[in-house]
Amino acid sequence: MPRHTSFLAVLVLAGVGASGCLGMPQPEPHPVRPTTTSSKAAPSPSPTPAKDDVVAALNRLAGAQFTYHVKSNLPADTKGTATGTVDATGGFDHAGKVFEETVTVAGTGTDDGTHHRIVVGTDSYVLTKENTKWVHLDLGRLKSQTLYGIDMEDPIGLVAFTGAVTEASAGGPHEYKGQFKPGAKYNFLPVGRPSIVAIYGGTAPFTVTTDDQGNITSLHIVLDVKDQTIDMTTTFAGHGQPLATKRPAKNKTAEASDIYYG
Repeated sequence: MPRHTSFLAVLVLAGVGASGCLGMPQPEPHPVRPTTTSSKAAPSPSPTPAKDDVVAALNRLAGAQFTYHVKSNLPADTKGTATGTVDATGGFDHAGKVFEETVTVAGTGTDDGTHHRIVVGTDSYVLTKENTKWVHLDLGRLKSQTLYGIDMEDPIGLVAFTGAVTEASAGGPHEYKGQFKPGAKYNFLPVGRPSIVAIYGGTAPFTVTTDDQGNITSLHIVLDVKDQTIDMTTTFAGHGQPLATKRPAKNKTAEASDIYYG
């Protein structure tokens, strides 16, 4: 029995460009929706011991310290042109409010490049290919986090993914297989570097692996999109260990323009 029905749209949101003189990330566009489509409703989430274990492990991971590495191909654009790959590494400390990411997008042409971001508390520092200095933005002064901010409760999409899990079963001593609902309201794929909006009419498969302590070590997701397979793998390490993340040196930073606080 198929777990997903019809695909509606997938849109790349690379977000490694610049906006304004200091090179803040570009605002993310909205997905393009086709004029006609139909799909069955996804099954309602049902509690099972395996699903409870997966959700508990995901929640434990999201609320702790860890490092991660995500690799994914990107879906074709509206013209059917292949749009490359995304490779991201980083770390998150929920209690300390520290986040770091380095994202490289390749094979897309105009969106290719590497983007670095460090967040400590409400101080965000961004370095893109257009700039020689890190751009400092005070997240506490932003009227909205939508365009240039970041959700420090869920910077890599783990919480959103957890809420999208519909079922899971044990696949082995350290493995769980399950289904999740990508859903238009979720913006978390790939987990580790949200850069795709998937408007998906059902559920898709995932595989989680854990270590001997029950910590999640990898999350593998597959989306079948028309004639493409979008394959996303996020690996996790450094569970509970302090991050080595530091603010950029002051002489290597520049202040964002006041227009971002308007």
